[in-house]
Amino acid sequence: MTAYDTDAQVLFVGYNAAYLRAIDGRVPSGSVLVIEEPDIIRKRELHDAPAGFDCLDRIVPASYQQSDEALALAVDLAAARPIAAVVPGLEYAVPAAAALAAKLGLPGATEPAAQALRDKVRLREVAGAGGVRNPRWREVFGPEDILDFAGDGPVVVKPANRQASVGVQLLDSVDAESAALAWERTSGAAEYEQVPDRDLQWRFLAEERLQGPEFSVEALVRGGEIVFENITAKTVIPGPYPVELGHLLPAPLDQDTQLAFETAIRALVAALGFQTGILHAEWILTEAGPTLVECAGRCPGDYLVDLLDLAYDTRIRVTLIDLLAGRPVTLPRLPQRTSAIRFLAAEPGTVTAISGVDEAKALSGVRAVGVDAEVGLEVRPWASSWDRAGHVIATGPDADTTRQRVLDADAAIRITTE
Repeated sequence: MTAYDTDAQVLFVGYNAAYLRAIDGRVPSGSVLVIEEPDIIRKRELHDAPAGFDCLDRIVPASYQQSDEALALAVDLAAARPIAAVVPGLEYAVPAAAALAAKLGLPGATEPAAQALRDKVRLREVAGAGGVRNPRWREVFGPEDILDFAGDGPVVVKPANRQASVGVQLLDSVDAESAALAWERTSGAAEYEQVPDRDLQWRFLAEERLQGPEFSVEALVRGGEIVFENITAKTVIPGPYPVELGHLLPAPLDQDTQLAFETAIRALVAALGFQTGILHAEWILTEAGPTLVECAGRCPGDYLVDLLDLAYDTRIRVTLIDLLAGRPVTLPRLPQRTSAIRFLAAEPGTVTAISGVDEAKALSGVRAVGVDAEVGLEVRPWASSWDRAGHVIATGPDADTTRQRVLDADAAIRITTE
């Protein structure tokens, strides 16, 4: 990280506590300004959030989800205090952050790239035109479209512009009844705290259901050139809702497969016209090669940034700010170790007891244990990433050791429900 201009601020679109926690003490006091939706400030009770972070100056209420209101603030904010970088704090903030960066003449994704990253229909069009391998797909407007697209074969039905696997469903076969139910569940998916109360426009698509192991590629990009990349192996739960159960990075791959992913991510960057920022692209490795599932233009969730930092001895969140401010950065090409996360699960019901947390923390290589479940609260079946009960993170000298360590930590924790 290079020296900061203490007079300038970093503008975050979307409040992300994990991001702020990671950079607190590493950027100047009061150097971060956050734009957040008024409804989300109220729902998440964020009025007093600046008191919890030395780096956070204030939270400015403004609409940015499917709205240009935040864009109108750009000139006034920059006039009050120079803005060094614009960072997308959340998935739904990606288009607004790109538009703000462009308006202020700062590095960013570019508006067309950001729009494609937030709409999987547009992403399919752009990626396909750029030679990136896609599944067969179609935008859908009701159960009849799902049935017509799928025939009697397996299919994925999902929102085109939501997040965190919300509303995504995997169907083994499709008939009129299952198509109607899939449409009801997908189109009715909701995220109370993540979106404002005003009406938003959602799109939906059906896709060929691909077969093969799942991976993601995390890449930092500057001026259209990748300056850091990592390949992550993913574990997804079986059943109709493809929620991630765990991640391991860097993925243990042979040279040809690694090269195939490196070629694919470069083709995607070129197809998007993506300039500067971070990408988190998800793929399924089919017999034909890496096939694109989706791609995000902000820091990945699921603690993947923490896993990157553990494996590569980096501080990705601070480095991203430097990239978006146009500062030079130095990044490693090779990892120092492997890292992994496993998300905690429990039988659906009311939590009556939680045990084994201290035991898990004491195991070799375990770096973090977080339990979100509490006695008396309800555990729901997994339908999205929000339903998971916690996580464990471990590191090790190689993939096999790290995988076993994180599984041992997972097994040590017992969440009892009734």
